Amino acid sequence: MPSGCIKLEGIDVVPAKTDGNADVYSSSNCFILVKPQWMSDEEASHCPLCQQKFSSLRRKHHCRQCGRVYCSKCCKVNVPLPQLGLGSSERVCDGCLPVVELVTKSQSSQTPDQAESIKGLLEHMQQDSSSMRKVVELGGLQATIYLARNSSVEIRKKCAEALHQMSMHEPLHVILIDCGIIKALCGILMSASETDEQLLSYLIGSLMIYAKAPNLKTRVVQDGALTPVLALCGMKVSEAIALIAVRTLNLLMEDVGSHNALIENDKNALPRLLALTLSEDEQMQEVSLKTLGRLSMGSDWHRHRIVQEDFSSGKCLMKSLQRCPKNMQVLCNAACLVANLATSEQTQSSLSDCLDAMCSLLTKYMDNADLLCHVMRGLANFSSFHQNVYRLEQHLTNVINVGVKSSSEIVQHHSVRFILHLLERSPERTISSLLGNGGSDFLGVIARTPGMVPAMQTTLRQYVTELSAPS
Repeated sequence: MPSGCIKLEGIDVVPAKTDGNADVYSSSNCFILVKPQWMSDEEASHCPLCQQKFSSLRRKHHCRQCGRVYCSKCCKVNVPLPQLGLGSSERVCDGCLPVVELVTKSQSSQTPDQAESIKGLLEHMQQDSSSMRKVVELGGLQATIYLARNSSVEIRKKCAEALHQMSMHEPLHVILIDCGIIKALCGILMSASETDEQLLSYLIGSLMIYAKAPNLKTRVVQDGALTPVLALCGMKVSEAIALIAVRTLNLLMEDVGSHNALIENDKNALPRLLALTLSEDEQMQEVSLKTLGRLSMGSDWHRHRIVQEDFSSGKCLMKSLQRCPKNMQVLCNAACLVANLATSEQTQSSLSDCLDAMCSLLTKYMDNADLLCHVMRGLANFSSFHQNVYRLEQHLTNVINVGVKSSSEIVQHHSVRFILHLLERSPERTISSLLGNGGSDFLGVIARTPGMVPAMQTTLRQYVTELSAPS
């Protein structure tokens, strides 16, 4: 297999490469492709297009674009090849000619030529797999990304559609990112009208494709996707477009390395994301809360920033916990987020209302195991801070009846965590409650939890010894 070869729809293809910087979108100059290696005359016995054998009358000619050998009938047209850095018109074979002419026109200074170029390239991409391969081999990818810099609205629309078409082919992803496709998509998105639904769908749909690739998420953020995706989340667009935008954002946040870019974003990213949790659309609520939940998995500073912005934005998280949605995943995501935020000491006072809301959820949805797991985890996290103990003592009976006696081991374990925190900080009241109800269940969970009793024995041996001399 030749160097740089990829499989495109099962066929070996060698994509065109730029000579120098691969990023044709950011380059200040027109792109130049690496010249092909010429096939030797000795290797060619017949013309690959017409299948006629070469002879003293049927001479051999090299196509300057692909480097293969053809007869004069199949390689007779001379075409300017600025994309190869050639100043004069050169001989090009009939197989390369249609795409080569379009790539050549992409570097024209005339807008009509550039419009014809992107229109033709898009038609080739949509035609069949053979035409798409020619586009890839002859520099059509680079030409499309290069044309995305154009200020013409119509050219940009065609580019967006072509970029989406190219993005549908997974083997091209790394090549396209190196060529600057993310920057091209973001550049068009930043200037797109919020009323142009078709254009927005091509752009955000393409960005979502790259955001789904685990090995490309960081590159997508590095190339500037965060700001336009966030801006799209806040635009007055259709619910379908906004939802794709938030889902794309959620995918980008799967990469922990991307969190800081959003948290420290100077474009009001966090307030905008928090505002989406109050959307009337429950899918939007679900995804925006899930995205915030991912952000809450980072550092204490990140959690502090989320709580800080939530407080300034009107306590969106408390309102999310107080909803009665048809989609229970909304509540699950909200409870998961608050449970994560409850691990930081500096957030406790600002989360006071959320603590009360979580206590209400404990008895309201006791039959929902997934929600109960997050609620009980959150209450256990809240109970580790002394300022919350008095308020949480009032809910100990509910924790015993709902949590300790739950059929879910995870819920049981978080309930025991809750009780142990209260035992540490308010032993008399906690013991009194346990003796009245739930003591045996509490001890039962401890006894059944692997390693817990031995850990208690180990702790006790720090204060007493197994052997002792006579007194």
